[in-house]
Amino acid sequence: MKKLLLTGLAVAGLTVGASAQGWFNLDTSSFLNNGVAEGSNTGWYTGTAGFEVWELNGTTAATINAINTAALTSGAGAYALLAADGFKLEATLVGQSVSSGTITLGPVKMGDVSPAGSTVTIALAAWDSGSATWTAAVGGGAKNAGVIAMSQPTTDYSISPNPPPSDMTWNGGMSQNLVMLPVPEPSTFALAGLGAAALLIFRRRK
Repeated sequence: MKKLLLTGLAVAGLTVGASAQGWFNLDTSSFLNNGVAEGSNTGWYTGTAGFEVWELNGTTAATINAINTAALTSGAGAYALLAADGFKLEATLVGQSVSSGTITLGPVKMGDVSPAGSTVTIALAAWDSGSATWTAAVGGGAKNAGVIAMSQPTTDYSISPNPPPSDMTWNGGMSQNLVMLPVPEPSTFALAGLGAAALLIFRRRK
């Protein structure tokens, strides 16, 4: 009897986990002062770009600020913090058009939002080429790449009828753009990864 009860609870847990969903509209057309830049915080980018959407349940200003601070000097360093902080990759959008820093990519569904439809932390990683992933881009496909993190409300797309996706907020806490900086040499990228790992170890010890 106890075994059956435990099995039932486990199935219930999986069901709850499967229903933890949320979506938002990846559209910056309504923002006059924030968007995708290249080389500086005000040099709007126009051209082809790839994007990865990462998600972390809940919002923590310290996490957002740490990623955005790192992104001002190193896209690779900021990207390394995503996995270290527990973000999950939710979507990869390749070969997208960016016009004067503006992206209109439509709804992004995220299957790991918990509780469903809650406000989460998202991070956008971008690169200026047709490479299939961030890793491929920084391995030689892109000249520039960058990351930005922000808190983002979502709505639960599993509800019927579907509520509309939440509008993008772009409230990263630092009022900065997604700045794509020059991609470092592979050896420099490896050092950035080691630095992020050391930072994580330091955090845990504190």
